[in-house]
Amino acid sequence: MSLSNIQKALQVAISTTSTFTFSGVRQAGIATPCYVYEITSAAVDVATSGIPTECHWTITVQIQAIADTVDGCLTLIDDLRDEFDAPITDASNKCVLVLSAFSVTMNTESIDDGKTDAERIGTIQLELLVQETL
Repeated sequence: MSLSNIQKALQVAISTTSTFTFSGVRQAGIATPCYVYEITSAAVDVATSGIPTECHWTITVQIQAIADTVDGCLTLIDDLRDEFDAPITDASNKCVLVLSAFSVTMNTESIDDGKTDAERIGTIQLELLVQETL
């Protein structure tokens, strides 16, 4: 199972909860609310022979839930948590995503766009167990 397929399955899963989902960097000028995600680590199981099994990955993903208000940010967080409430099977990318850990830290972005408000950001860290499907 390729890491590329895992990334595609992750994009699909996150995109079902928001109109705007970006990998790595938010596109300039795109309105909030949105998610920006990045795979921060990936480890594949290795058999005792030292050969990767290619059937089970542990993936850590950082996702920023960005909104104009605290309530909007918390709604994004709740929506994402609900999305991963059960295993997600992605038939086209041949994998199942299973949540093993979910944590959130909150912060407020600096005011830099000439408005009198600032975006709220909930930084979510997901740990996922990913298994290949046939």
